[in-house]
Amino acid sequence: MGENVASTIEGKVASINGAGDLVTDIDSAKLSDVPRDQSVSVSFGPHETIGIHEKNHGEPDSTLIAILGDSGFLEIGIVGMSINEMLGIDVGTTITVKW
Repeated sequence: MGENVASTIEGKVASINGAGDLVTDIDSAKLSDVPRDQSVSVSFGPHETIGIHEKNHGEPDSTLIAILGDSGFLEIGIVGMSINEMLGIDVGTTITVKW
C-alpha cells in the first residue's frame, strides 16, 4: 500500500556558503529514509538535479549536484563553480525533494 505514492520534503535555501553553494534548511535526519538513487529529484525554481550524493561524490566539474554537506544539511551546488553566481538563486528559494 502506498508504494506508488510520491514522497516529498520541502525546505528553503537558508544560506549561501563560502563556495557559493546553496545550504538548505533540510537537515540530514529528514533525509535518512530518502533513497540514494536515480528515483530522487531535487528541484528549485526551474532547475532540477537527480539523486542525493555523499560529500566525496566524484562527479565531474560543472555538474549540478545535491549533497549531504558538512553543514549537516542538504546542499546544492555546481561542482567547481559557484551556483549562486551561475544561477542567481537567493536565500528563501523553495527546495523540493521528491522520490
